[in-house]
Amino acid sequence: MKLRLRLLWLIVSSFWKKPIDISDESILNLRVLPNDIDITKMTNDRYSALMDLGRMDCAFRAGLRSAMFKNKWIPVASFNTIRFRYPLKVFQKYQLKTRVIWWDETTFYWEQTFERKGRVVATGHVCATLIDKNGSVPSKKIVEIVGPDVPKPDKPKLVTKLREIEGFIHDNQKE
Repeated sequence: MKLRLRLLWLIVSSFWKKPIDISDESILNLRVLPNDIDITKMTNDRYSALMDLGRMDCAFRAGLRSAMFKNKWIPVASFNTIRFRYPLKVFQKYQLKTRVIWWDETTFYWEQTFERKGRVVATGHVCATLIDKNGSVPSKKIVEIVGPDVPKPDKPKLVTKLREIEGFIHDNQKE
């Protein structure tokens, strides 16, 4: 993650931000800074780094901050994809909306949208997990911390497609 100051601000601000359920949407209000752009627009790699912040905001506000630090859990994205629609230019304000759409035994599936003035400029989907020294932290353990009463959403068709693509890429690397 290249956004250390933004991450630090996210950690500090999570102490006074309103808590959310893991199934709720997290919204970050952001601005394109000069170090976010290439020549005229926000760079493609910056979107992925900002998506990391969106997932961290959601996790912290859902009640995982203490457990993550105490257990030395590290967030890892195993697969992500993004579709760009419109560019974001220097100093423009935008929102990053993040929500969990489903989870399996070890992986949470996230949908993240970048919006400017109500218009979607990019949409990303991420498969991510928390790891510790023993490997992936079971989703069941995470859900127990953030709210055992949170109902698991129905599996969207999109998750099936993401898993197919991830499997295809993984299998293709073996050849």
